[in-house]
Amino acid sequence: MNALDLFRPAIANAEAVDLLAVFSDAASVGALRSLIADQAIANAHVQTGTIDDAIRLLRTLGRPPRQLLVDVSGSEMPLSDLARLADACAPSVSVVVIGERNDVGLYRSLLEVGVHDYVVKPVTVELLRRSLSTRDPSTPARAGKVIGFVGARGGVGATTIAVSLARHLSARTLRHVVYVDLDLHGGAASTMLGLRIGNGLTELLQEPGAIDSPSLDRAMTAAGDRLFVLASELAYETDVALRPGALANLANVLTRRFHYVLLDLPRRDGRGLEELFDVSQNVCIVTDRSVYAARECARIIRFAEEHSDNRDISVLLNNPLEPVADRVHAQDFKRALGSSVVHEFPYDPKSLARAENLGEPIGARAGRDGFAAAIERLADNLTGRESAAPPAWHTQLLKRWRSA
Repeated sequence: MNALDLFRPAIANAEAVDLLAVFSDAASVGALRSLIADQAIANAHVQTGTIDDAIRLLRTLGRPPRQLLVDVSGSEMPLSDLARLADACAPSVSVVVIGERNDVGLYRSLLEVGVHDYVVKPVTVELLRRSLSTRDPSTPARAGKVIGFVGARGGVGATTIAVSLARHLSARTLRHVVYVDLDLHGGAASTMLGLRIGNGLTELLQEPGAIDSPSLDRAMTAAGDRLFVLASELAYETDVALRPGALANLANVLTRRFHYVLLDLPRRDGRGLEELFDVSQNVCIVTDRSVYAARECARIIRFAEEHSDNRDISVLLNNPLEPVADRVHAQDFKRALGSSVVHEFPYDPKSLARAENLGEPIGARAGRDGFAAAIERLADNLTGRESAAPPAWHTQLLKRWRSA
């Protein structure tokens, strides 16, 4: 590769950018170009521009860079701009902020909220070398949030709700989301998203060692700019014995790259449930208004209390069938389970039929009583609106900006 190819104004090979830098001045660009040439750094892209240009580039990349250098010089509201950057920035990205203020308080604040380093202009080759090469290994990397879904019984709509939430988080909150359909013999998620899939998820779960980026890229199927799917469609006669810890290993890799990891567990077997609770920060138990589902929901909650610690459990009371007499009344259901019931989903057959059969997002019905509105309320509840997933620095920067 010719060294000048690293500095084209547009990114030609979006899949291969590991170092992305956007500076406001030519001198800083020149310093980083010198460092790239001196150390023969491959897969780099550097250009002049603003933080808006950095955000645009992040959203066009096939995968996030490992390192991002962004310049806030001249920004009238740098904390607000960095908060917007966090929305487009995957959890795994190491962020270096370039600025003009030689402010120790600002430097400490940025480090506290997860920014890797703050470099004060004028930028030199040596400053950039130290900033890009030194990192305290004891400092934990930012990580995304894992949300698990399990149905109290078959047909309660767990996959419908989980797919709808994945679409909402990627489209409305502009976060990077991966949906993992753990029904290895062909779950409904791929059909609902209008995708053709292979057996990429099975291959990852059977990987004995660390999962690298190329393997992950090959296994995933894109369902949008920020939504990806991991699934399999094994032959029915194929038995798969997953090794213990395989799901935890996969979740650890995915949370370094995505803001939200949604796990859809098809069966309520003990081992599968235990691993789901082990790796998830929040588990959504989807149920309907049947006595059997209520009983199974209570059993799953007891199982969670006995086998996992510090996991938030949300019970989602869905109405997949037309309301008729003799079903468990919603209030009786809520009283039986106590405060665990968080959301009720309405009977909304027209919206769901088109979404499930044509692979389209659920259309919003007028008012606040439709299925799409219930998904939005669930998303707000799980994310806290500011998104607890990636950015401690995003949330705290917003707080500092609003109180300034």
